[in-house]
Amino acid sequence: MNCPASSDDGQYGTVRAHGDRLRRKPGRLFRLAPQLTDLLDLGAREYGMGFARGRVLWALQESGPVVMRALSQQLGISPRTVTGLIDALEADGWVTRSPHPDDRRATIIAITPTAQAALSTLRSSYEELAHDLLAGLDPADLARCQSVLGTIQDRLPDVVAARMATAPPPAKPRT
Repeated sequence: MNCPASSDDGQYGTVRAHGDRLRRKPGRLFRLAPQLTDLLDLGAREYGMGFARGRVLWALQESGPVVMRALSQQLGISPRTVTGLIDALEADGWVTRSPHPDDRRATIIAITPTAQAALSTLRSSYEELAHDLLAGLDPADLARCQSVLGTIQDRLPDVVAARMATAPPPAKPRT
């Protein structure tokens, strides 16, 4: 099927129209991402945690107790950033620190029972939200959407790495 191309000549062309559609789709994904993040934040704010703190807690729930270095790698953020997040989460009673039994330099981070309970409540809330968003959609459409999103998620690390490898260095501010 031919789709209207975005040219002023009124001609139809499948190649150009396909390229235009490809450029518009990521824009929709990029607009959707902050809206979904806002929804996640809304639920987490009830517990005094934003997206970054919530991400740490979800990762800890998934991994179980872990050394801070491994948590940093799992999240893909710097050890310094993880330390700041853990400091705040510990102060609020969401995580505990304990010495590693075999490595004096390492600290084991674990979530508290209070955090476990909060995450369980949040998970239920997010599952209800997902149900509300997806209710009534055709199962075949949902399966196709899940497949496409999975493909994008699988490709993303390699695409980002390739872009980062070829990107010019960031401009330095003039002094």
